[in-house]
Amino acid sequence: MQVDESPVSAFRRIGILGTGLIGGSLLLALRRLLPDAELLAGAPSPRTREAVRASGAASRVFDPAAEPPAEALAGCDLGILAAPPEAVCRDLPALKGAPIGLLVDVASVKGSVMAAARGLGNFVGGHPMAGTEGVGFGAADPDLFRGAAFLYCVPPDYASGEDRIDELLALLRALGMRPFAMDAAAHDRRLALVSHLPHAAAFALALAAARAGDPVLAQLVGGGFRDTTRIAASSPALWTDILRASPELPSALGAFADALAQIRSALDPAAPPDALRALLAEAETYRRGIPEGLHAVPHA
Repeated sequence: MQVDESPVSAFRRIGILGTGLIGGSLLLALRRLLPDAELLAGAPSPRTREAVRASGAASRVFDPAAEPPAEALAGCDLGILAAPPEAVCRDLPALKGAPIGLLVDVASVKGSVMAAARGLGNFVGGHPMAGTEGVGFGAADPDLFRGAAFLYCVPPDYASGEDRIDELLALLRALGMRPFAMDAAAHDRRLALVSHLPHAAAFALALAAARAGDPVLAQLVGGGFRDTTRIAASSPALWTDILRASPELPSALGAFADALAQIRSALDPAAPPDALRALLAEAETYRRGIPEGLHAVPHA
């Protein structure tokens, strides 16, 4: 694939704060795309720092507790905050005035993050629509972002020039992503339905089975339960942070509860014979309309 080297090569020094599944996958993908770039990686865990060093993907690995991010990321063309929403909100104010070309985060909640970034001037909110139930740098995959949407929010006080955003979008596309611009409120409303609610539902399904007190159940699991609850194997710590920070999740849970209530009502012997089928058909039509294979799309 021919890549436009001009905008991509604008990023010669990139710092990533957080090297879990998303941050680690970005690190590996960036190293493959930009073999000569200086890549800095911050990880709070000694074990993770050792794993990152062993991978050879980072030019330098640092401990954010010992080296403040504003100092560690100084001089970077791009700084990526790849931590849970609460940590991103905590770190952003300390980066105000730091000599960093562009700052972007990858948290799945944007309202609180954009509020914490007020006054920075060089920040763009971001969220790659990619992930697995894997946890930590050991689950990182440089191909994780192929075909994935990347949602980005440009704040009203952004002041670092459109050319920097254009360079960021070129980099995202070179990594195989499809950028979509939207405001923080729209992001959080949509993500509550297509990301946060599915995780909450998967955790609830696994919880219901766990509380049934039937030791035989786990031996009977087939594809339906396995596929539907796959993401319930995700990090409880991470998803506690995300779900608590999701402002629209209560509304999404309400819509889900309403749908479940409709299905339950349709099971009543007194309900019209076609009531349940109509509900299932409505759901089937929507599901079949969702594009498949997005993560298998080759670089364009």
